[in-house]
Amino acid sequence: MAVYSVDTNIYLDWWERRYPSDIFLSLTAQVEGLIGAGRWRAVKGVSDEIVHNGTPALKSWAKANPGQFVAHDAAVLKEANAILARFSGMIDPYARHDEADRYIIAHAKLNGWTVVTHETPARSKKHAVRSHFIPDVCSNLGVRCIGLLELMREQKWTFR
Repeated sequence: MAVYSVDTNIYLDWWERRYPSDIFLSLTAQVEGLIGAGRWRAVKGVSDEIVHNGTPALKSWAKANPGQFVAHDAAVLKEANAILARFSGMIDPYARHDEADRYIIAHAKLNGWTVVTHETPARSKKHAVRSHFIPDVCSNLGVRCIGLLELMREQKWTFR
C-alpha cells in the first residue's frame, strides 16, 4: 500500500482552487482515512507553509489533524541537504522562508513513499525562476511523483 508525501500546493489547491469541500463532500473524509491509516504524510515544513499561506478553514483543519505531519529526523535532514546540494536550483530565490520541497522528497526517498504535488517540471515553464521543481528532482532520484487526481484514481475514490 502506497504512502504519500504531500506537497503544500495539494492542500492549497484542494481547499481553495480545485476540489472545494462544498462540491467534493467526501474528499475530506477520504483524506482523513488515509491520515488515520498513516498513509497521507506531510513534513513539518508543509505545516509551516499552511500556516503562512492557507485559508482560516485549511489552517483549522490542519491543526485538527496533526497526525499527518512528520518531523524531520537526522536521516531526513541529511538527505534533504544532499538533495539541495545536488539540485541547488530547486530553491525559489524569492522565498521568504525555508521551503519544504527537499524535505518532502527526502521523506519519500528514504521511506519508499510517493510524492504528491501539483508542480510541473521545469521544461514545462516559460520563464521559470528555478531550474528544478519537485517532479524534476523526483525523476532524477527515482522517486515516484503523482498529482492529487492520480492519487484519487489510485485509491479508487469517487464523488457523487
